[in-house]
Amino acid sequence: MHRLIEQAKNAVDQAELYWKRTHAISVSFENNRLQEITENELSSVAVRVIEGGKLGATSAISPDQDGLIEHAKSAAAYGQPATFAFAPAADYAQVEASSQDAARLKSEDLVDLCESVKAEIEKERDDLPLFVGAEVSREELTIQTTEGADANHRSTTVDVAFGAPIHGAGMPVFKSRSSVSPQTRPDDLVAEFLEWYGWTEKTSTPSTGRLPVIFAPSASFLYLLPLWAGLEGNAIEKKTSPVVGRAGEAILSEKLTIVEDALEAGAAGARPFDDEGVPCQRRALVDKGTLGGYLYDLQTAAAAGASSTGNAVKRELFGGGTETAPSPWPVRLVVENGPTPCREMIGGIEEGLLLYHGMGFHSGNYPQGQFSIQAVGFHIKNGTVVGRLEKTMVAANIYEDLKNIRSVSTEDGPSIGFLNVRAPYILVDSLQVAGT
Repeated sequence: MHRLIEQAKNAVDQAELYWKRTHAISVSFENNRLQEITENELSSVAVRVIEGGKLGATSAISPDQDGLIEHAKSAAAYGQPATFAFAPAADYAQVEASSQDAARLKSEDLVDLCESVKAEIEKERDDLPLFVGAEVSREELTIQTTEGADANHRSTTVDVAFGAPIHGAGMPVFKSRSSVSPQTRPDDLVAEFLEWYGWTEKTSTPSTGRLPVIFAPSASFLYLLPLWAGLEGNAIEKKTSPVVGRAGEAILSEKLTIVEDALEAGAAGARPFDDEGVPCQRRALVDKGTLGGYLYDLQTAAAAGASSTGNAVKRELFGGGTETAPSPWPVRLVVENGPTPCREMIGGIEEGLLLYHGMGFHSGNYPQGQFSIQAVGFHIKNGTVVGRLEKTMVAANIYEDLKNIRSVSTEDGPSIGFLNVRAPYILVDSLQVAGT
């Protein structure tokens, strides 16, 4: 145990240490030229205490800084009631999420990767204002409590991303991939990017009414964020969720299985414990459409008379970090693949949409499963993509519309802006579409 925890045992009722150390190297190209190389070594600490039945917190760069327990104890005098205890000792799964080869990568290796992506795209399109980036990071996370939790995890992540803005449009065509180990040039993503960018050079406005819609992996946040908002412990405890008391019931199509899996060996973002030091687990949140359970951290579990599910994460809807209080979030989501190739999905649509993003999501009533967005994607007619969407809105209620899914793809990829997700393409029978 770190000496801070040993000191806390004699100073407060309970204490928790969260300590993250990160080393990251990143490289970026903009407008086809090397723009920036950065290298950072960061340490950040959050300390929480329970004293006199109240919760207090402070933050710092290092746990060796003086006065951290005293500062958190002072904050507890004005804090919220602590209705839970910090994590006890536990056995953690062995999760392999680091690579020595990745840890040895240098900036020149990332430059070479970016240059190779850029060169491959320029063989076909040397007219695009490309942005290409790569980053390697290695991280060590330690969580210890006076109640006995002693968790430590090392990980590496290698990211590559590239894209180009669309003339006259708000969103670029963007592709990315994350891995634990070093990456080679992602030729499959390059080919997909070139095809998709070609689709943007014509615009098309679909009919108004109910149309089939394909959610690309990057757009899976449009239905997964409403699902999270319905499953997270605060909504369950306050009974504001539309799925309160519905565990074991069908809430989505039987073609959808959504697994929370933080323990997959070799997967980027895999980890054995959450941000409170509670063991993570693999479980189906939705199993063939049937609700499997909810997302709890220590506080919401105590309020609900349940146990933490290992889903405390230091993040909010639009941000997060070491200083952020933990709240219930999925650590790593996997939407299971289906049997249908994406091209077969497209080929079977008389008129419909392929979404890869959506703007204005935050303005919808997503806690009730509803969203209404400006569609970012492509218009499909007679089994062919005819252009990028223009002046198009899409609205849905996941608990109604995602009961009717036509097919799920064999291919998968990452989502945008939703923690850590791997998802396939899913074709929904119909959503409300408005073309203006």
